[in-house]
Amino acid sequence: PGPTTIVAYSKNGVEAKFNITKHPSNPQLTQITASFTNANSGAVEGFSFQAAVPKHAKLQVNSPSSTTVPANNSGAVTQVFRISNPMHAEKRMLMRLKIEYSLNGSPVSDIAQVENFPAGV
Repeated sequence: PGPTTIVAYSKNGVEAKFNITKHPSNPQLTQITASFTNANSGAVEGFSFQAAVPKHAKLQVNSPSSTTVPANNSGAVTQVFRISNPMHAEKRMLMRLKIEYSLNGSPVSDIAQVENFPAGV
C-alpha cells in the first residue's frame, strides 16, 4: 500500500498533516513526513513541534525545515519522524504532541493526542 495522509492537528489556523509511509521490507518501521501550514494572516514564528510515542515504540525526530510557518497557507514547514514499533500488529499507535509558537506576538502552547493512525503503524 502507498502512503496514507491524516490530519494530526488542526487548531487556531495551524494544521499538521502526517504523510505516513511503511518501510517496504520491515513492517516495524514507519516514516512520517509532517507538513505544517498556517491559515492566519500573520506568520507563525518560533514554531516547535514535539512528539512522544508509547514505551513499546521508539521515535526518532529530525529537525524542522524552518521555525516560521508562512501566513495564508502560502507555504509549509516539514519535519520527518521515524517510528520503530515492534508491536505494530497488536497495538494501535498513539502520539502525544506538544506544539509551541508565537502568533502576532502572543505565545501559544498546546498539547494534543493523535489517535487516528492507520492500523499497523
